[in-house]
Amino acid sequence: MSFCQEVKLELLKNLPRSYDARNALVYAVLKLSKSFPQQPTIFTTENKDLAEEVATLLAELGAIVDIRRDLHRMKGDTEVYTVCIEHEHTRALLKEYYHLGRSPLSDELLLGEGCTAAFLQGLFLAYGSMTNPEKEYHLEINALTPFFAEEIHGAAERMGIRFKIARRKGCEILYLKESEQIEDFLTLTGAGVSSMKLMEIKVVKTVRNHVNRTTNCETANLNKTVSAAAAQVQDIRFIRDTVGLSYLDEDLRELAQLRLDNESLSLRELAEMLSRPISRSGVNHRLKRICETAENLRQRGVKLPENQGSDEA
Repeated sequence: MSFCQEVKLELLKNLPRSYDARNALVYAVLKLSKSFPQQPTIFTTENKDLAEEVATLLAELGAIVDIRRDLHRMKGDTEVYTVCIEHEHTRALLKEYYHLGRSPLSDELLLGEGCTAAFLQGLFLAYGSMTNPEKEYHLEINALTPFFAEEIHGAAERMGIRFKIARRKGCEILYLKESEQIEDFLTLTGAGVSSMKLMEIKVVKTVRNHVNRTTNCETANLNKTVSAAAAQVQDIRFIRDTVGLSYLDEDLRELAQLRLDNESLSLRELAEMLSRPISRSGVNHRLKRICETAENLRQRGVKLPENQGSDEA
């Protein structure tokens, strides 16, 4: 089951109880229908429970509702259900009662306690979707037209939910991409458990990303350290095989031999092995002097004996 399906299942288990709030949920489903009330079809869904719940809510108002298995819209083995009202006179009564058609949202139907939240709950159940938060944070509702999008946007904003609007395939889409806003929307509409699960997923992702960044940083630092050590060893071998390590000052000579004998040690470990331990920065400074000495010898034209050429690599 996808995360979106889990959310809708939770919402169906937490439908509003008051008449006004349940009425607002039905209002959302009817208001955003592409075909109703001109045609019998209200909406189609892959969620049988959703189809049955909407039919039950409409039946409470006295409507005779049909639920049909839509064989023409099957997606593989997934069945699609169509919720419809065949009786034309009933559709006309619902149109008048709910102020359906291109008209502003009814304040009368949304002002009761919990009504706007129930309205948004109905919109998401019938016309919403959500991606897997493991991949990205994205919740959207198909608002059909710019007019409805603005109306719903205003109603949601009064509840603290700030949708953004985009156009896709001729329809206006209300969407949320901020995880906190999606969490607030889920909590507001009755999917508190899903909201908590999203928070947990976000925490895990944050920790995982931090670990990955830290690991990448440590790997980069390790590679940098290894490359620096290899360059130091190469320079020390050059000095040894051309003019000899005795060419170096006494304080550099011991460190040069330590580095040759311990190519993988860190600067801190080298510092502790010196006969007179010094700081890590002190070791770094001395190694730089050794490398500068090797570079000066190269610039003066000092070359490795021919039989030592391969040792430098």
